[in-house]
Amino acid sequence: MKPEPPPGPGPVDTAPALLSIGTAANCGDGIVLDIAAGTADKFSSCIASIGDGDFWQTLRDVICAQVPHQMSAAFVYADQEPPVRIYNSEKSPERDEVHKILSSVGYLISPYYNGLIRTKAHSGFYHIDSIAPDAFRDSEYFEVYYGRKQVEDEGMFLVHLDDSVTAVFMVERLRNTARFSKDELDDLYALFPFISSLIERHVRLAGLGDVLSPESRATRSAFRDVSARFGADFLSVRERDVAMLILRGHSSKSAARLLDISPETERVHRRRLYSKLGIGSHSELFWLFLQASEYFDPASEIDPLVLFLRERRPELLAASE
Repeated sequence: MKPEPPPGPGPVDTAPALLSIGTAANCGDGIVLDIAAGTADKFSSCIASIGDGDFWQTLRDVICAQVPHQMSAAFVYADQEPPVRIYNSEKSPERDEVHKILSSVGYLISPYYNGLIRTKAHSGFYHIDSIAPDAFRDSEYFEVYYGRKQVEDEGMFLVHLDDSVTAVFMVERLRNTARFSKDELDDLYALFPFISSLIERHVRLAGLGDVLSPESRATRSAFRDVSARFGADFLSVRERDVAMLILRGHSSKSAARLLDISPETERVHRRRLYSKLGIGSHSELFWLFLQASEYFDPASEIDPLVLFLRERRPELLAASE
């Protein structure tokens, strides 16, 4: 079943005209957005920047005026190819590193990609807790990806530009700040029609650069096969299923439910998986996946995990023969 955002209207083409300081905008279906002081002025600046290079920063200013947050980023997905970052509010080596991981192979195990992009979920605002697996915040994925970019909480505005192209705008809070409250999340849900309308107008005027060029798409699309090939020549089908669910942050209970097996059976497969790979924890599996992906050759059908083990852990291959 596709995830759906809370009830709300479709894109409101004249949405910004409804806004004024100290008033409330009726977003339809009983959703009312109380406009914070300064938000309407930010909307005016954002409208003025449509089609210009400052658009994404002014869009961030709009959202931040209504719901404070410390960081933002925008990505574009073409079909189910790796995402391309088109905006980043904070420059740092650590943030660039995690976004690079996301845009190469990390997206394949991202809850947003698996819960929204692959399933072609409806446009809307989504909070991470509404789509991530249970116990996701205790997973290795959360610790490595979110820990490295120092994010405590986040949400995503998902806007389908056409049948194959999707723009997403992330709002993020730092580790030393509070998570989004229910009222703040309600405001973010209510903001969606306005944000969607602004993004659609901007892309119509400014386009997306070379993101959709045949050359750019061909380079990115090759990586879609990494997760499909990972372990294909070394692990059993069920062991691979368990491995991918672990990588996506699922607990034993959650993985067992999705695979329609008992938690005890899932744990048996997990122990066999760890034994074959010579690892003993979720974190080791996570890093092994990232390392093995470096051996992925889109022109070859060979399992990248086998190539990695052949060079780095030949004794494991020998033991499996």
